[in-house]
Amino acid sequence: MPNSPTHFLPDVNAFVAYLGRRFGCKYVIGVGETAAENLIDFHPEFEVIGVVNEANLGRYRGQCQFGTWLDLDETSSGRSPVADNILQHAIIVCTDPIDQLQPPTDLFKILKRWLDHAPACILTVAERDLNRETNQLGEETHPKWTLADMEYLLQVEGLNVEFIGLTTSDDVRCEKKAGLAVITGDSSSLTGKISRLKTPTHFRVVAFMAAYNEEDIIVQSIKKWTDQGVEVHVLENWSTDTTYDLAKQLEGQLPVTIERFPADGPSKHFDWGAMLARIETLSREIKADWFVRRGADEVLMSPWPGVSYRDALYLVDSAGFNCVDHTVINFYPVDDGFEAGADYEAYFRYFAFGTEPAHFQQRKTWKNYGQPVSMAESGGHDLPFAGRRIYPFKFLLKHYPVRSQKHGEKKVFRERKNRWNPEERAKGWHTHYDEIKEDHAFVVSPSALNAFDEADFNKTYLVERLSGIGVIR
Repeated sequence: MPNSPTHFLPDVNAFVAYLGRRFGCKYVIGVGETAAENLIDFHPEFEVIGVVNEANLGRYRGQCQFGTWLDLDETSSGRSPVADNILQHAIIVCTDPIDQLQPPTDLFKILKRWLDHAPACILTVAERDLNRETNQLGEETHPKWTLADMEYLLQVEGLNVEFIGLTTSDDVRCEKKAGLAVITGDSSSLTGKISRLKTPTHFRVVAFMAAYNEEDIIVQSIKKWTDQGVEVHVLENWSTDTTYDLAKQLEGQLPVTIERFPADGPSKHFDWGAMLARIETLSREIKADWFVRRGADEVLMSPWPGVSYRDALYLVDSAGFNCVDHTVINFYPVDDGFEAGADYEAYFRYFAFGTEPAHFQQRKTWKNYGQPVSMAESGGHDLPFAGRRIYPFKFLLKHYPVRSQKHGEKKVFRERKNRWNPEERAKGWHTHYDEIKEDHAFVVSPSALNAFDEADFNKTYLVERLSGIGVIR
């Protein structure tokens, strides 16, 4: 049986299509021969426009009639054949090695003109261009690009480099050796706004936090929000440990309120649907600009390093979006050394991407403009409402479900599995611990996980964190 052909840059087209949908695009514009060869992947969902060298124009027009084919040289001359009203609804992709197209600055000038109108462009640098080759004397024989070179030259040309990092080179080795830049158009870029960001004091974000037997992290969990200017409303589910008392002590000291739910006392089962309904009611009663629903064992982060969650929501709001999605990474203990009350985010450093179906739809954050929202139908993973515009780039959800072997056994077997609501289980909810048996090892070897360093994570898993694409192969 013949081997399957190698697919180069296997995540790029899926990422382009994902962003095209999120930006509401109708067109995909591919620049260069490599991009053009792959444009059929976007047809018929998008109308395809390919920009290729004049020498190959006739071949593309004859053999690839699914698209419209334009002359790259004519485009370079400044007489852009792409109308502004098309660019406004187009996402651009360029996957050719930069030096094979034409002088890079000429290409960048084309992109700059187009991005005066288009929302975004995906530009890649081939693996060989990110690895400088030397001869036996140590002399560079192929002096090419690094990510820093790429970012600098794009910025010099006035392009908005929203994100830059690596993507998978091919689907055989699956190595992260190709560079990828997400360049946003003038109308959609938020990078320029970050340096002069000043979120108004009246911009109010309220986080609804569900908590049950989280005494080891509850204080840190609340402070991780309030330190960023986010108010917290805790729905405390009648814990049997000191969670309620610890949280209650913060009330009055910090912008936090504690509500025991249900109000009439502990229930036999964990009624997740009823809690979601209570959050929906609270979101109609509380006057805030944005709401967030999160668990006590979650840390939510913006996609821009150094930008707080509250400030990031203000940026998203100013760009005209009203909902935020998240990529999930789960942190696991590699020892039993965590002490209650310590900074769990600092302690746990090994993670794996969340791969359960629910992890790919984590729309937990929404703008409040008086619209009714409903979370119960999806079990809290989706957030449908009229006029929803999901921000194209996902935020990050760091999840710390288990902190030691003892904690895992207590949480899963005594505090969760025994409390599931049978009616909710019948809906397919609460299945994430079904495969965990009594002899399960909750402490995981570091070799089975990825070490978390924020800068390296942001660079290495660029496509995964912004879209979820490439998490499962």
